[in-house]
Amino acid sequence: MSTLLLLIAVFALTAAFSFVVAGRDTPNAVALPIASGALTPTNAVAMTAVMRMIGAVMGVSTIQFFAAEFVALVPSGNTGLAITAVGVATALAWAIFTWWRGVAVSSSHALTASITGGAIAVSQLSSNHLTLTDLSPIAMGIIISLFASPILAMLVAWLLTIPVTWFAKDTAPHRVSYAARGALAIGSAANALGHGVQYGQRIYIVLLMSISAAGVDTLSNWVIAASVVLLLGLGSMVTAWRVNYTLARRITILDPLHSAVASSTSALLLLIGSFMLHIPLSSSLTTVAAITGAGTAQNNGVIRWVQVLRLMSYFFATVIICAVIAFAIVGVITTLV
Repeated sequence: MSTLLLLIAVFALTAAFSFVVAGRDTPNAVALPIASGALTPTNAVAMTAVMRMIGAVMGVSTIQFFAAEFVALVPSGNTGLAITAVGVATALAWAIFTWWRGVAVSSSHALTASITGGAIAVSQLSSNHLTLTDLSPIAMGIIISLFASPILAMLVAWLLTIPVTWFAKDTAPHRVSYAARGALAIGSAANALGHGVQYGQRIYIVLLMSISAAGVDTLSNWVIAASVVLLLGLGSMVTAWRVNYTLARRITILDPLHSAVASSTSALLLLIGSFMLHIPLSSSLTTVAAITGAGTAQNNGVIRWVQVLRLMSYFFATVIICAVIAFAIVGVITTLV
């Protein structure tokens, strides 16, 4: 297959992935405010689209912090384009499957694992271009996201409820609910902003990486960045209500006050991870963990641990399944070619 066709395939797959992921992950920002009555579905989705687009612009502007780990994975030429195309296609298929299942999973983990799996296949079977030094930053990022971030999100959400409930104990319930819904709307916007930052960076990196592998220098970076921003904004308008129900009802049912704590915790971690620690975090994983932490602290909250364990198993399965599938597909292609 020619370089141009491979590049077009990567662009088409990345556009589809951006659109699907934006819609599938919209509930991470809107599930709690809609369930608590802080925002109407229409207003919540529109706000998410706008904030994601702003976040994507901010993410593209800080791209240098995340580019190095991906650049080492993909060699130049058709081999690099094939790795990227298979990786994005695998992540896209997993995103659609989990959308259908109504499960919140990390699409950034799916994308990272898929491209890494394909790159390892080429390195082992053909080019031998990867070393442990190249893979260690990616492995460390996945480990932090899968293990440290959910524990931190649960702990922070649980701890935050202590001073929040103490300050609200002598306030009339309707005043607490009113203030909590306002905070929840702000937290929802911050969540959407953080998601836009995280995904704006990753998708922009994939496109730049593909252009570099193809040796093309005629495409404007601003056109590419604008395309990423628009795709995330448009995709946000097609939300996944089955995932929305999972986050708002299947884990636990939070009151407005604890919903605000959970939403604020998730947003805080996403923004700190993007701008201060410069590490990739999953909005889905932090949202599930924050809801669990806030629900544990809620007096009448009952956590459905079966659902939590089910969701956590999908987070871990995402990395393993996507890496193995991409490794197998690229391995077969490499062997045949």
